[in-house]
Amino acid sequence: MSKKLELNGLWESSRMMLPQHKEAALRSRKENQRMSRPIRDEQEIQNISAVLSLSQMYKRPVALTLYEEFKTRSVTGIVARSKHGEFRLDIVENFSGAGDWEWIAYRDVLKAEFCKEWVDDGMIDP
Repeated sequence: MSKKLELNGLWESSRMMLPQHKEAALRSRKENQRMSRPIRDEQEIQNISAVLSLSQMYKRPVALTLYEEFKTRSVTGIVARSKHGEFRLDIVENFSGAGDWEWIAYRDVLKAEFCKEWVDDGMIDP
């Protein structure tokens, strides 16, 4: 009996957990994994804007790193349209060739760079 009372042994020996406690523990663990939105400087914002503008103007693909609440996501595509606060990215899957598109908020773009094919064509200086 005395071993059960040492070092939280009474609770560790118990295998029962209420569903409410389990849900609260899972919610807490998920909240701890949430990422805060990085702050970008003015030069980085201008660079992202220039890359997106050139992609729309010349219909060339760009690689983007996007902010999401729990992770970052990478996507490649061509900027098709832009409006205040967001732009439409046309995405083409490399393997299947299937096309899709999505609207992306400018504030979610962490990094934008030209795809290697465009750099190799000599359109821009690396």
